[in-house]
Amino acid sequence: MRGLPAIISACANADLRDFVPLRIDGTLAGRIHHRRAPYLLERLPWLQQGADGLLWNGDDPVMRTRRLAEALPELAEAGLARAATGELFDVVRPFGGNPLARCDRALLPTFGFPGYGVHVVGYVADADGPLIWIPRRSRDREIAPGQLDNTIAGGIASGMTVIETLRKEAQEEAGLAPPLVDAARPTGALAYCHQEGEFLRDDTLFLYDLPMHRDVRPRNLDGEVEDFSLMPWQQVLELLRNGASFKFNCGPVLIDFLLRHGLMDPDREPGYSSLARGL
Repeated sequence: MRGLPAIISACANADLRDFVPLRIDGTLAGRIHHRRAPYLLERLPWLQQGADGLLWNGDDPVMRTRRLAEALPELAEAGLARAATGELFDVVRPFGGNPLARCDRALLPTFGFPGYGVHVVGYVADADGPLIWIPRRSRDREIAPGQLDNTIAGGIASGMTVIETLRKEAQEEAGLAPPLVDAARPTGALAYCHQEGEFLRDDTLFLYDLPMHRDVRPRNLDGEVEDFSLMPWQQVLELLRNGASFKFNCGPVLIDFLLRHGLMDPDREPGYSSLARGL
């Protein structure tokens, strides 16, 4: 598979048959690769084998948070988790519900816990269609170094709302103050399960469009981004078609933007309907 459909398939690439469910007090909280389950059962006494997966019963959210924090160094040393980030995320499904626990962001893909984020496409209106601000990630990043990204993007940390996260990331990643960011409009969400080896990202991205004045130029403040380029939408589409190096979950967001803004024609775009269904 090539072109735009391949971008969506590469994002939502997980085969959930490789994973066993993890239930906390009866709630589906995550999914763990079947090859990792025996190790986790041996090393984490608070997990139990159930009929069709792993169970975690009896602890309250505070105790679960503590147990996950204590387990992280050992799991990271064993290669079953990334190094601690210091960012706490809620273990919650669906978004806005009561968290079952909190954990370092590094543990989300280890246990297949759901992650939530916000992605913003910033654009400038133009007679020939929107010009889109596309950043390139810094080359010293652990994740997707040097790849293209969306204008503003970030995970929703514990206790944060979507709009609070949008404002925070807009300031840190693009140097945009709240009065400018408050013009952003929510446009929906994309959900996917993305497999990286034996890690599982079960993510939901809340999407926003941000119309911007031509004289406003984003500038990165936290080292996440190397530079920003203002690109005509046609150039962005060609980059996507030609397999340019976008971070894996950014391409689908941009395809969604192009479809919603009527910039792709169902009579001329091969697989238009399959793109819409895939999103």
